Amino acid sequence: MTRILPGVEIEVIKEIVPQQLNPSGIAGMIGTSEKGLVLTPTRAGSYKEFTEKFGSNYDYTLTNEVKLAFQNGIYEVVVMRVMGSGGKKAELMLKDVKGRNSIRLEAKSEGEAGNNIKVKVEKSEGEGKSMLSITDGSAIEIYEIPEKNGDIASKIFEDSKIVAAEASGKGTPDGEGNLSGGSGGKSPELKSYEEALEKLESESDVDIIVACDVSDPAVHAAIDAHCKNMSKDAKNRIGVGTVGKDESVDDIAKRTNVLASDRFVLAAPYGNAGAVAGLIGNLNYYDSPTFKPLTGVSELRESYSPTQLRKLLTAGVLALEAQKGRGIIVVKGISTSKEQISVTRIADHAVRGVKNVSDNFIGTLNSPSGRLALKEKLREFLELMEKEGAIVPSTDLTEPAFIIDVYSSEADFAQGIVRVDMAVRPVRAIDYIYATILVEA
Repeated sequence: MTRILPGVEIEVIKEIVPQQLNPSGIAGMIGTSEKGLVLTPTRAGSYKEFTEKFGSNYDYTLTNEVKLAFQNGIYEVVVMRVMGSGGKKAELMLKDVKGRNSIRLEAKSEGEAGNNIKVKVEKSEGEGKSMLSITDGSAIEIYEIPEKNGDIASKIFEDSKIVAAEASGKGTPDGEGNLSGGSGGKSPELKSYEEALEKLESESDVDIIVACDVSDPAVHAAIDAHCKNMSKDAKNRIGVGTVGKDESVDDIAKRTNVLASDRFVLAAPYGNAGAVAGLIGNLNYYDSPTFKPLTGVSELRESYSPTQLRKLLTAGVLALEAQKGRGIIVVKGISTSKEQISVTRIADHAVRGVKNVSDNFIGTLNSPSGRLALKEKLREFLELMEKEGAIVPSTDLTEPAFIIDVYSSEADFAQGIVRVDMAVRPVRAIDYIYATILVEA
């Protein structure tokens, strides 16, 4: 309205500021462990935190791979424990003073680790009350035993992170003992990994997927399909797998004829998928793992000859080699499609960034000024990528690092559609140096 009395009219305009992107370098790691929740995404920011939740027994596939991932600088892991059929939970029946059944305790998770859980009932000094303690070796829980047996069973069932409990009689529990009968069952089947991948769909910030110590092509194909499907929703991911223990170079090379994908990395020789995932996660999204050293790996299971290395690289296998003065390095950071991993990660970062910026403008693009604002915010994001060195102009400077356009045709406008056209030029790792030497006699 037009002002009649002299004065000042103030209009506050809130600028749309996109949220910060989730950090890259978060790996979803699937495998077996000594203990822990099954098929439940569980985060760990260090190897120590992982062992507290899942144990440190190297007989299980997660333990070594997660350790290697952290040793190579992974930011965080989301652990998915899987189990085969036939697994059992350890249990113990506590008796009362007359030898009758009192409380049945059962480990929270299947596996042999439940056999290490100890339970003890003892009198409190000076109070005349009985206390029940439960420990799995790393944590201890203590409960005061009330007059009613059912009350202590309900309390343990609700609060304990170690065991579940149910009343099996009216007498007050007494004595001590170890839970027993826990077993891990058979090795996990393809279905278990598929269920784990389905659970990981809800973890939007995961950008690397590893099936620990698994060389099964069917599992690798499932991971690749998962990564491709998630990438449709801008939740871009790359899978990492290992070759078999004694797999020949010829057999390894045949694998990529079937699984040639920008979304899957096959590491050779056997046993280093966790280390490769940790290295990739530790690098800036625009840095290539080519010629980068691995840590925590003392030796390679197999040493490839130059001829074998060339065959593996030609097939799209990420090969490792021990080089004097460098340590164990990634010969070339490529996926099974032979695309450089860094190029895929740059494209993924661009996709995530565009979605992150554009989400904030939904409902504000009805005018040319709104669409111009979106274009400028996208330009800011891409200019930052260019400053980081993630995208670059052509070597002759005739083509820019990126092109961006935001528009809406009449037909689009009637349907509430705004289109973004974008092109980026990801920087590529310089893998070869050709030298010309002039010798003057």
